[in-house]
Order: sequence, then C-alpha cells, then structure tokens
Amino acid sequence: MYLSAERRFVLVFACLLVAIVALGIATPGEPARVERVRTPTPPPSDRTVSAAGAKTPLPADVLQPVLAISIEQRFPHLQALSPGPSILADRQIVSYYGNPYTADMGILGSGDPEAIASLLHQRAQEYDALNGETGVIAALHLVYAVAQYHEGDDGLYLQYVADEEVQTYIRVAEEHDMLLFIDLQIGRSSVEDELRKVLPYLRHPNVHLALDPEFAVAAGEVPGTDLGSLRGPDISRAQEALAGLVRREGLPPKLVMVHQFVDSMVLDGGTIETYPNVELIIDMDGYGPAEIKRVKYEQYATASYATHAAIKLFLQHDPDLMSAQDVLALVPRPAVIIYQ
Repeated sequence: MYLSAERRFVLVFACLLVAIVALGIATPGEPARVERVRTPTPPPSDRTVSAAGAKTPLPADVLQPVLAISIEQRFPHLQALSPGPSILADRQIVSYYGNPYTADMGILGSGDPEAIASLLHQRAQEYDALNGETGVIAALHLVYAVAQYHEGDDGLYLQYVADEEVQTYIRVAEEHDMLLFIDLQIGRSSVEDELRKVLPYLRHPNVHLALDPEFAVAAGEVPGTDLGSLRGPDISRAQEALAGLVRREGLPPKLVMVHQFVDSMVLDGGTIETYPNVELIIDMDGYGPAEIKRVKYEQYATASYATHAAIKLFLQHDPDLMSAQDVLALVPRPAVIIYQ
C-alpha cells in the first residue's frame, strides 16, 4: 500500500511519541500522562471528493508547519520545487493531457501513468534540447471533472475521476519530479464548488489548477451542445482561494490555467485580479491549421489578463501539427505546451 509523505511523517511522529511514553518520561513521583491533542478537522466538504457520483474519503490534511517544517521534508521526492520564485521564471512546461477513462480525450487515456510519464520525458527532452538556457519541466494534465451530455443524479452534467486514480497520478508525478494539473470542466456547477472538491489534491506542492470555460454552462444549457463561459470574478475567486492555500500551507507558487479559443469563453477578462504567489496562464485551446493557431495564439497570449501564455497541440486533430521548432518560434514564447 502506498503511503504519502505526510502519512509517513505522522507514522514516524506517532512511533516516537509512543517510545517516549514507554520510557516513562514524566513528572517525578507522578504517573506518566499524555495530554490528547486534537487537530481541528475541516468541514466534510473539504475532505471528500465526488468520484462518479460517490463520496470518497480523502487522506488526512497536510500537516501544519509546526510539524512539517519544510516542503522538502513533507515531499522528499520533489527536488524541483520549493517556496519562492515562480516555476516559470526560468523554465517551460511541456505537458500531456487527458483522462484515464478514454483515449478520445487525449494521450493520458492511452496507457498507464508510468508509461505516459516515460513518453512525456522524451517529449520534454526534445524541447530542452532546443530552448537554450530555459529549463523544461514535464507535467501531466488530468481532466478530473469531465462534462457529460446527461445531467446525472446531481444535475451537474459532470463525471469525476475516482480518488484512487488521482492519487496514482499524484504519486507518479512526484516520483518523476513532474507537475500535475487538475482540470475542471465545471458543467452546471460553479468554480467554487468544484474547486472545493480538489483542494486536498492542491495541497501537494506540485499540483496546479486548470479551468475549462467551454463546458461551464448556465441553467437550461448542456455542455458540449452549448458553448460555455467563465466570468472574470469566477477566475479571480479561484486564484484567491489558491493564494490563501499557498499562504496557509507554506507552498510554492500555484499556477491557474484557463483554456480559451473564442472571446466569449472569458467574459469581463479585464476584471480578473492578480494575487501573490498565483500566476494565470491563458491556453489557446483550439485545433486546426497551424497558421490559424498562430493568429489565435497571439490574440490570447497578449490578452491583458494573461500573465503567461500556453498553446495546446492536438495530435489527432491538427492537420499540420506544429513542430517543437514551430512552437518555440511563437511570440511570445509559450510558457506551457500541451499535447492532447
């Protein structure tokens, strides 16, 4: 059974405490006493994740800094990350996108996570050999909340990846020193409600957030039939929540990616606010001929609300798939390259 870093720390701490009690370390002349310390438990909504309509308990919360002194101690596998400068200050992200339940959504559904990680390393090395002094970090991009044509029992038009699957991707990303993006398609839910479900995952320092306005629809609309949208305040609230998480947990900066291929997908973009230790990435998400993708990329990469730019390449749907050299020639140079 796989034990996360925080669980292993708790186990070691508990063993030490038992040993101290067994040795009789107590006030002389009095029987040994150990006061029971209760750690505040967050509300159930912060500790459970809907997985295909079911509530699945999540592991205990990440330890507070008084016990887990540093990120390195809490997550020893992650050598590339630590609190401080942006991940994108001197690196570029190359990611593979998809959902483990279907290959139709991208490469993550075409094999087990270890095999995908191996292929992703090769792709990242291709960019690393071409982009000069800029480093490359690989990322798995997991679509966690997947929009459906049918409303489901909860009326949200969403299906979720099971918790054990998400934990596998977190483990693989940590062991391979990769990032993991958790992607939310929203459906008829809200950014706040869906974000609440994945906050336990985002407590890992290498896990980041992506939002897909295409499938964020209003009452009476159906994802995939009606084109959805997110408003500036929706995106700002997501960034604000992650800024608070970074502050409370002592985490490295977080990334928030928003997909966009038409103007109407992001409404009131000029009202999107900035937050400390959170960086917004706008991903040009459409597929089609390379020349059109270049024009659309420039449009959204230079949007006033885009801190960083990304481009998605569709392995099966782009008729003339851009090469790594083509991608690196884009202006501005993409901070994130996604392969679906």
